[in-house]
Amino acid sequence: MSATQALSIYGLEGKTAIVTGAASGIGRATADLFTQVGARVLFVDIVANAVQEAAEASGSPWAVCDIADEAQVQATVDKARALFGRLDILANVAAYRRKADTMAMPASEWDIMHAVTTRGTFLMMREAIKIMREQDGGGAIVNVSSVSADHPTIFNNMHYDSAKAGVDAMTRAAAIEFSGHGIRVNSVQPGGTDSGGAKKMGESLPFKGPMTLPGRIPLGRISQPVEQARAILFLASDAASYITGHHLTVDGGYHVS
Repeated sequence: MSATQALSIYGLEGKTAIVTGAASGIGRATADLFTQVGARVLFVDIVANAVQEAAEASGSPWAVCDIADEAQVQATVDKARALFGRLDILANVAAYRRKADTMAMPASEWDIMHAVTTRGTFLMMREAIKIMREQDGGGAIVNVSSVSADHPTIFNNMHYDSAKAGVDAMTRAAAIEFSGHGIRVNSVQPGGTDSGGAKKMGESLPFKGPMTLPGRIPLGRISQPVEQARAILFLASDAASYITGHHLTVDGGYHVS
């Protein structure tokens, strides 16, 4: 086997994919990276002008979708099947990102967090799996969770932490339930990332908590979106063909600090 052939398992040549949250941050970096390594990608986001701009920059199709809305999710996945004829990869990156004071948080804030982050992830998985289990070769799903699903990182984030823990629980459950169809399901747990979502999270309340303390990130910095995208690519690719039900932590060492 040549070096080129060996490295090809890390690419997505001939694969098709949906990437949610593709207008910015980790989602944009993931969708761009997928196209660079050969995949045909449907860019999906709730922000119409931003997702159109992102998709057109790479010559890819796009769709506007509120992933908490069942009908919109079904229409989006149907669009991917109509465009591509099959669906090999789903990268669930979209999420709701806003801190809220735990003791003053209205129930509506809790509800929207879980509507997008857990309900939305479930709906996207369900509709993608409907296609993947009917086709040859199964498929790969990568859900974006958070290091905070296991280890709280900042204060005023309880609704987010619990929603991301739900994403990891769904990842494990789906990995077991659909393995017989050749469908692998994994998650990436980012630590602090220099993304638009992270900036929005800090607009209302200051960043305080364990991750902000000196020395808690051994590599000494937060990540760039593309560093998370590379982990998502690995789990989506054939290089991870024997990995399912796994949570890949990409946090600069925060877990072990």
